Amino acid sequence: MPGTLFLIVGPSGVGKDTLLEGARDRLATSRWFSFPQRVVTRAADAGGEDYIPVTPSEFEQQLAAGAFWHQWHAHGLSYGIPMQVARDLDNGINVVLNASRNEIGAFRDKATHVVTIGISAPPGIVEERLHERGRESEEEIKRRLARLVEQAPLTGYALEIVNDRTIEEGITALVDLIAGACDLNAEITRFPVTIGSKQVCLVHKGNQIASRVLAGSSRVTLSLRGKSVSAELGETWSDEIVSQDLCALSEGAMAALDAVEGDVVSIERSPTPKSRSILQKKVRGGELSHAEMEAFIHDLVNGRFSTSEIAGFLVAASNNLTMDEVISLTQVRAAFAHRHDWGKAIVVDKHSMGGVPGNRITPIIIPILAAFGLTVPKTSSRAITSAAGTADMMEVLSRVDLSPDEMKSVVEQTNGCIAWNGNLTHSPVDDVMNAINRPLGLQSTLLDVSSIMSKKLAAGSTHVLIDMPVGPKAKTRTQGEAGALKNLFESVGQGIGLNTKVQISDGTKPIGRGVGPVLEALDVLSVLRGEAGAPTDLLDKSIGYAATILEWSGAVSQGQGAQVTRDLVSSGKAFEKLFEIRDAQGRQHDPLQPGQFTEDICADRSGRVEAIDIQGISEVARLSGAPKDKAAGVVLNVQVGDQIAEKQPLLRVHSSSLRGIEEAVCAAQAQSAFKIL
Repeated sequence: MPGTLFLIVGPSGVGKDTLLEGARDRLATSRWFSFPQRVVTRAADAGGEDYIPVTPSEFEQQLAAGAFWHQWHAHGLSYGIPMQVARDLDNGINVVLNASRNEIGAFRDKATHVVTIGISAPPGIVEERLHERGRESEEEIKRRLARLVEQAPLTGYALEIVNDRTIEEGITALVDLIAGACDLNAEITRFPVTIGSKQVCLVHKGNQIASRVLAGSSRVTLSLRGKSVSAELGETWSDEIVSQDLCALSEGAMAALDAVEGDVVSIERSPTPKSRSILQKKVRGGELSHAEMEAFIHDLVNGRFSTSEIAGFLVAASNNLTMDEVISLTQVRAAFAHRHDWGKAIVVDKHSMGGVPGNRITPIIIPILAAFGLTVPKTSSRAITSAAGTADMMEVLSRVDLSPDEMKSVVEQTNGCIAWNGNLTHSPVDDVMNAINRPLGLQSTLLDVSSIMSKKLAAGSTHVLIDMPVGPKAKTRTQGEAGALKNLFESVGQGIGLNTKVQISDGTKPIGRGVGPVLEALDVLSVLRGEAGAPTDLLDKSIGYAATILEWSGAVSQGQGAQVTRDLVSSGKAFEKLFEIRDAQGRQHDPLQPGQFTEDICADRSGRVEAIDIQGISEVARLSGAPKDKAAGVVLNVQVGDQIAEKQPLLRVHSSSLRGIEEAVCAAQAQSAFKIL
């Protein structure tokens, strides 16, 4: 963005040169201001402004050489403005120029942004100042005063200072006008503290422009190379954190702008969001139309609301969204994510509500369906509170951080994929809401369902089967909760045009043996290879869900799904398909080796295993290091219903570190996850 040209005009005696000199002392230390000297055919000892004296012949020589951006003649003198002024303006530098009012029009033709500041003073004060400086005769003073009275008002966009007070007050008034009329540019430096994805801009309190154009603002709009983002505004007096000509941007702001240190960003105060009245309507309990929801979410994603305003919306929405609002929110969230179009009449997906250790059925179901010929572009999350998410487990086999184009290529090659949703269907709406929601600890099925279904819509699915484990320590605790949540999912699915089926399952015990990325991957491979010792509960649940999807989508006739899926597993086709997907996504060459530090947790009595605490198992696995330590976790040696002997191993803890083993074993011994009677 070009700089602003400030034309300071005024007749002799009004104190223009004094005010200009004072403004230069305050502003010229900044890289964003230039106070160029005029070249004047006046003797060096004539006094007055700070200029470059030349003879008339020297002036003509410089003019012929193209040294002047602009030149004029007045009162028997020639004036030249150096060509450097044009270069400074092009580089975003604000140029403050002692100018002639008769040349204002010519300057406006040459520069993009021009601000004229006229300096005046009452005739009596001007006469007194002219006598004090002693440069003019009485006759010359009379002529100047006459011209002063005859001068017409400035036309066009012009500011004016009546210089009839102290010198310091006059200088301050001029600095206020100049700095307040500038565009604020600043070189980027990195924010000194890591604050996640939060978008923050920190400026120095001594920045003359920022202190005026951003006065009273708490948010700013940052612009760079066609990209804009709204950020929270912070201020500091510390030169060590950020100097006066720089702004410190957080990682989130730099990422949003695709900026690097040294780039120059434009900073403006953020306007009041047009959708603030919509936010207030929701907070007061009103219902939002689709257009209102769209307008609000647009401003939300663009960072135009404060943290407290977003929190207010989330609190209001967590328990007070109508079905139409949930549908609208889901559609708008999906619109902000990358939308996939597979060009197929049937595109299937499966989602689990989670909360059950193990339960790694997705990497078994997806290759079964893909081997049959269905399109299954599965996007999955990483663990938040569990020992492994599907993406964490798949990452020990292949790359999961695919781009949309890479995902498209993998699905076209293999019919399916198992990828992390962060680059694919994750909406920026989630980033904003989660940053506020998680610290608040808000629990809202309305917001959760909207988030989940928006990802399925963005993924281009036509049919989604949702696994909903129910149990006293699962995410869904009771059959009543499950029924209400099932209705919510299926109603939202109908509203957004997505075939949705919810299958309620047993959430009272772990599924499979391994809990942790590598250990769960070993279970998956064991099932798909058809090994004799493969976990039967994991196989049976996977077969059941794959069969349901095949029959529900119309791919096979009712009652044939189970046999078709078992044949795909027993023939090895599902196993081969998983490896096709793995290779297409980018095979990981690390061996599937569980953590080398191990310790068994043994039964303190003989008896029958009546129950296994799924939360307790997850906690032990996480303390061992999972999911960050991919090799960490636990292997269950017994199942509910097994008869066991005293000192029989119940589970084995794995970790890549001795510290992980110690913490996990300590927790396992302190809280018995196994109920033995």
